[in-house]
Amino acid sequence: MEKRALLAIVLSVAVMAIYYTFFAPPLAPPKAPQVTEPRQEAVSSPGGEATSPQPAAGAEVAGTAAPPSGGPAAPVAPVVEAAAKEEFRLITQDQDIRLTNEGGRATWWKLTQYTINGGMAVDLIPQQARTLGLLPLQVEVKDDPELTKRLAIALHAHELTDIPEGDPSGLGPGKRVAFTYSDGQGISVRKSLELGQAGYRGRLTFEVRRNGAPIPATLIWASGLSQPPDDDTSVYGHVEGQGVLHDGREVLRFPPENLTEPRVYSASAGTPVRWAGLESTYFASLLLPAAGGAPELAVALEPHRAAQQEGSSQPLLAAGAVATGGGAYQLFVGPKDYELLRSLGHGLEQVIHFSNFSLIYLCTKWLFLALTWINSYIGNYGWSIIVLTFFLRLAFFPLMYRSSITMRQTSKKMMKVQPRVKAIQERYRKMKRSMETQRQMNEEVMALYKKEGINPMGNLGGCLPLLLQMPIFIAFYNLLAVTIEMRQAPFIFWIQDLSRRDPYYVTPLLMGASWILQQWMTSSSIPDPMQRRMMMLMPVMFTFFMMNMPSGLVIYWLTNNVLGMAQQYVTNKKADELDARAHAPQSEDGSAGSEPQAGGRSGRAGGRRRREGVEVSKG
Repeated sequence: MEKRALLAIVLSVAVMAIYYTFFAPPLAPPKAPQVTEPRQEAVSSPGGEATSPQPAAGAEVAGTAAPPSGGPAAPVAPVVEAAAKEEFRLITQDQDIRLTNEGGRATWWKLTQYTINGGMAVDLIPQQARTLGLLPLQVEVKDDPELTKRLAIALHAHELTDIPEGDPSGLGPGKRVAFTYSDGQGISVRKSLELGQAGYRGRLTFEVRRNGAPIPATLIWASGLSQPPDDDTSVYGHVEGQGVLHDGREVLRFPPENLTEPRVYSASAGTPVRWAGLESTYFASLLLPAAGGAPELAVALEPHRAAQQEGSSQPLLAAGAVATGGGAYQLFVGPKDYELLRSLGHGLEQVIHFSNFSLIYLCTKWLFLALTWINSYIGNYGWSIIVLTFFLRLAFFPLMYRSSITMRQTSKKMMKVQPRVKAIQERYRKMKRSMETQRQMNEEVMALYKKEGINPMGNLGGCLPLLLQMPIFIAFYNLLAVTIEMRQAPFIFWIQDLSRRDPYYVTPLLMGASWILQQWMTSSSIPDPMQRRMMMLMPVMFTFFMMNMPSGLVIYWLTNNVLGMAQQYVTNKKADELDARAHAPQSEDGSAGSEPQAGGRSGRAGGRRRREGVEVSKG
């Protein structure tokens, strides 16, 4: 072991000697000493608090840089930083943002017109983002992690001003906060956030420079995008922190669990970006290109997860605008209100996730527009749902009425031939069972049905009303689950939020009872007992299924059942009248009941031909 160690030392010394003798570059001449102003250490104030020697917000300190290759000294940007950490708020009519000059970031972003959990304003920055230190307006330099860390804790100088009427930003009167920072060694950062006094539009600008030249950087404008959950958010597809992007043709969505690595989207990368951002069920933070020749919008969607939650939670998303040196962008942070988003243009209303399927999407959208139109007159979404359900039932009544009459007539005919069908089945049951005998039996039964004018598929017409209602049912479900207009919309008494379940389960139980009664009225003419039992089983199963559904959806189905019972009563009454006419005794002139016959001789002859065992004609 000692010999090997000694040999290694000798070889190392030999290699070093050969390198410095033959390959090492000549030593450079000594540089002139750099002269900079000394920085003072922090001193204690008379009150015992430490005071910083740093200049006040916006202060500048000049310096010189080492001359490159022995040339003349080049000036660098002065130091621009705040004297101490400070927090302040940017408040408009609809938003309340708390900012800190440490990193020039937002620590909460509240929408004051929307509340949750006992009256608290919705905050779109989750606690996990604060834990990670991953906050909106934070600058990241991907190829320099150390610089990213320094910028996150650097004390930025800031200026909070009012935006006057007629400002070129187009936001109208509002608020503007500007952050600036320079480390005196060539790195400088400028960024600003502008918001209109009313509404949720904004403007975002930023730039990051090194020695005066812009460098690639990312500005995070949304992180997590969540709020404390309601009791029922997990029941009907609540989402948080989901990436969303419009590529000019369709809306793409990126659930947190599917975003396992950073993704960058831009036209140069193959995916144009019309707008992009993060969304939850009811809120969105979206970035758009600024008007007037803005730089290409490139968006990064990135997963982040706190170390203590590794393997136990979904990744937290951060979204940023990626641009060389920065740029100017339009910003929307607010509710997914259909009319508001549509008024802003750019197809922003498509961020409301009605459905992935075109048919359901269109059905949900038009139901929603009809519902909001009705509500503009009524002023209560619960009653508006009832009125809309009435008009929907009225529109489908002719088709449902016809299918019900057909089903009832088919059932009557099948009851009449049922003994003959059983006789055929009994006869074949005594034969040796095979595929051939089964085929022959089916053919004989079908021949009997054909002879008697029976369509065995006629009973399926009774399923038509339910099949027609299913797309509307799904559309109502989507409408109530994703539209912020339904969120916290009250009805009457204990139902104070149509987007949440009935807390006392009263409406689901009434819905189940009404459906059972409707099925009893429908199945009274069905001869098959198994089919009747199946029809009664469905309401029971659906009642349990609807227990935790949005109360607005249950109100729709309950109203639909009540109207269905009224329609079934009319249908049954009309069917009884038709049966009575069909079995009414023949009159002397050959008419049956009040049913009109063809006039004159042909009418009487027709009546005579219908009477079995009577002469066919006279003379």
